[in-house]
Amino acid sequence: MRKKIAKRLVVLATILSLLLLMLAGCGGTGNKVNEVKIAFLNPLSGSNVDAGKQDLDAAQLAVEDINNAGRIKALGGAKLKLVVSDTTSDPKSAASVAERTFSTEKIAGAVGTGITALTMPILPVAEKSRIPIITNSINDQITQQGYKFTFQIAPKGSQFGSTQVEFLKWLNDKYKLGIKNIAVVYENSGYGVSTAAGVKDIAQKAGLNISLYESYPHGFTDASSLVTDIKRSGAQALFPVAYTTDAKLIINTMKAMNVTMPIIGGGAGFLWPAFGQEMGNNVNGFISVASWNWDSKNISSNPDLAAVPERFEKKYGYFMTEHAGPTYTAVWLLAEAMEQAKSADPIKVRDALAKLDVNKGMPALMQPGHVKFDANGFNSPVHPVMIQWQDNKPRTVFPESDATRSYQPAK
Repeated sequence: MRKKIAKRLVVLATILSLLLLMLAGCGGTGNKVNEVKIAFLNPLSGSNVDAGKQDLDAAQLAVEDINNAGRIKALGGAKLKLVVSDTTSDPKSAASVAERTFSTEKIAGAVGTGITALTMPILPVAEKSRIPIITNSINDQITQQGYKFTFQIAPKGSQFGSTQVEFLKWLNDKYKLGIKNIAVVYENSGYGVSTAAGVKDIAQKAGLNISLYESYPHGFTDASSLVTDIKRSGAQALFPVAYTTDAKLIINTMKAMNVTMPIIGGGAGFLWPAFGQEMGNNVNGFISVASWNWDSKNISSNPDLAAVPERFEKKYGYFMTEHAGPTYTAVWLLAEAMEQAKSADPIKVRDALAKLDVNKGMPALMQPGHVKFDANGFNSPVHPVMIQWQDNKPRTVFPESDATRSYQPAK
């Protein structure tokens, strides 16, 4: 009789062990798993490849840092793995790439993209698949769709305009520039329209006159008519919204046509390493709004955070960009959500993201050093900064609470 009972106990112990192993393989709460996957969705081919490459470098560095720091401890030291998917630069293929990634891989969460035209078709796919996605796109509409699995880490485009105008008011007050008439030119894309609309609205509320408000096609090759309109408008300052190639074309055309005025860029092309490389030392002095900058006070004043852009530049050979910083943070936030949820289940990760309130150290890399998503999935504490190229790098000069360099007036 005792032998039968002993055999039954052995069988029950074996079954219990198998059940525990099965639960661990499913990423159950508090169980050990070997590996957790997060999806990286960004353009690694086509016209937006520069942005995608910056995002990829940041995501890979974040995964490396997380794994070196002990991996996902709540899951028994599970290794974090990045599933890299090229959305291409075609919005039509972005959704299908996301759908294929979510259906063929066991994904706990996703990051991407920094390009609004590619992000928008991906979001309903993530919602349907119930995969939390953190994006560094800035379009205001991203968190106005009612999605529960979308989280926007970067400032909204409308905030860019507000920051640019506040900066101009600050310049007027401090340096007595007397600027009243401004021109706003923007590429006809979601990013361009959103950012320009913010500039226009805030500028008018601030009592500035919009003497020109004009769009141009992305990738255009002749800016002479646009610059002619800028000159004829009587504008005293220019607010261009452009990527690198277009930004360079507009600036060089203005120089060739002897059109001079303060230029307050709308991010993107005025911030990337390619702009500095193409302009050489002439880049110094240029101003732009930025969704994030590598040397802002909340980063430079914290040795642990300051070490991140230092490692990035040492590893990749260029400064950490406004695309890279938010993506690095997004990967860390997904890891932190898994720690809080004690699970790699995407629904539990989503719920943990919605509750995160990080205001000290990693992963609070975003200005002003605080990350908290509101009911719509927007990182409500975040705000843009103004940078000025100094020593061939973008340096934070405004707001003064974020600044690490003083603004240098044009000589």
